[in-house]
Amino acid sequence: MTRHPRSTRPESGTAPAFHATSAGRPAGPRELLIRDAADREIGRIEFRLCRACGTGHVDSVTVAPSWQGQGLAREALHRILPDDLALTWTTSRQTGQGRAFFAAVTEETGIDFPAGRPGCAHLREPG
Repeated sequence: MTRHPRSTRPESGTAPAFHATSAGRPAGPRELLIRDAADREIGRIEFRLCRACGTGHVDSVTVAPSWQGQGLAREALHRILPDDLALTWTTSRQTGQGRAFFAAVTEETGIDFPAGRPGCAHLREPG
């Protein structure tokens, strides 16, 4: 298959890679990047965690249109959920597509992701 070098269309047999960044401070902003085989960013989830207060907040979830519908956002969200504690989560304002996504993830995980302000003062501090 011939591809334009700038295309982000998925090729069969190429699995995206997930790369996490850490926060500069305990409750600082973090992100999990999704990259294709050519190391181009095809998605990201931006979030914050406060272990002291037991809260988490998803700021945004994006996946390039040509990669949507393959479970990448779902997998990214699962990767940011800590194994060692249960957090109370919130999300930024949700689009219709976002509401459907978070409803499906809630059904799958049993974790609610309501839209609203972060649940603790640490997460509301500027990054």
